[in-house]
Amino acid sequence: MSLNNLKRQDRGNISFLTLAVIAVFAILFMFIFDFCRIFIAREVTKNASDAASLAVAQDLLFFKIFDCNRSAEKTAALNNCVLVECRCEYDEVVVTVEKEFDLVLLDRLIPGCSKVRSISKTEVIYPWEEQSGCCRSYEFGY
Repeated sequence: MSLNNLKRQDRGNISFLTLAVIAVFAILFMFIFDFCRIFIAREVTKNASDAASLAVAQDLLFFKIFDCNRSAEKTAALNNCVLVECRCEYDEVVVTVEKEFDLVLLDRLIPGCSKVRSISKTEVIYPWEEQSGCCRSYEFGY
């Protein structure tokens, strides 16, 4: 066997190895792309839940609107998210929003995993309460 015959026999193996390396890098690239989309959606939902909880807290503070779900739903929709839950109490607002998005590879492996939820909690401090320190309170003893 000569050296020329040995070179001719190895030509097919290199193209198969190149194809396998390209396939591995393509799958790795799709995973990285999916994880980047997940992190972007997480930031979008976090911003939407923060904005919605602050908007509802501001509405409560100024007695502007008494339907906190409508205000939170409107703010979440402006941020391309869907309101899941809005819980309003006297001194606290908790808002949960959700965003659905498309993934390249993970949707094919795990169906239904393309939703991200974020929860934000805002404490409402009224200026007429003693804990804010904005108003003076007097105690009278008889």
